[in-house]
Amino acid sequence: MGGNVYEPGNVKPPPPPINKASDIAEPPFRLIKQPPGKIRDALTDRNQMTPVAEFNTFADSLSAARVYALTSPNPHTTMPPTPPAPPGKQTTEAPPPYLSGYPAKLSRRLKVTLFPLDITSKHALTRGTFRTATEPLVTAGSPLATWTSAWLESTFRKVESLQDKVTGDAVGLELHDPLTLWYCIDQDNPKWKLAVDEDIRVETSGQWTRGMCVIDQRSRRKRTDESLAEISGDHGNWLSGGAGNRLRRCVGTPGSEAFAKTLLQSVFGV
Repeated sequence: MGGNVYEPGNVKPPPPPINKASDIAEPPFRLIKQPPGKIRDALTDRNQMTPVAEFNTFADSLSAARVYALTSPNPHTTMPPTPPAPPGKQTTEAPPPYLSGYPAKLSRRLKVTLFPLDITSKHALTRGTFRTATEPLVTAGSPLATWTSAWLESTFRKVESLQDKVTGDAVGLELHDPLTLWYCIDQDNPKWKLAVDEDIRVETSGQWTRGMCVIDQRSRRKRTDESLAEISGDHGNWLSGGAGNRLRRCVGTPGSEAFAKTLLQSVFGV
């Protein structure tokens, strides 16, 4: 679960500092368990995305790029540049070497099925759908429904505070992780649709594009050779049959509107 191919990044402005004048109460829990200071500020900055990157690939673009490279018949063709050793460390010091290259020949290629924002953002649980399903359970004294409602309502309020024109029961949570789990449980369902062998690469060193998933959208014919040597007019070997990554990408599911209700039925038995 991660990345974005044709959708924009899930950029959100940093949340305003919570103070006594704010009308949004701070929840009784902290996602970033650090006191105010430089460490907390650094973690907050890390958690911001960009207009072209999804959170997970932005937070660790090198790891994402290297995982994607394992789907390639020749991983070195899409491996990101190796970063230098941390300050004060030598490349020979433990744990050496720092992000070394993969072996030229792998025992087998990794099979990766990607669930990017393009598909996950279309599957949402709205406040109205959640409330309709859980209010009777809360009234009946269900501990699970009461606990879930407490923290989800806080989350709905936070999402609402960051939205411009979406309020009330229309506020929704995009089901990124649950959708991926749904596929893992139900992948034999013929209604799942996957694009196969896509050469999706992750930008790791761009000034403004770190974490961006890059795909060749040009209408250019693939080269007939499988040479791994770059040729004039094909910088990055995008057209070579032997280079590039080979990911599967989810482009269709058993039902975007039905998933939220299916999820609630599975959790609460309603």
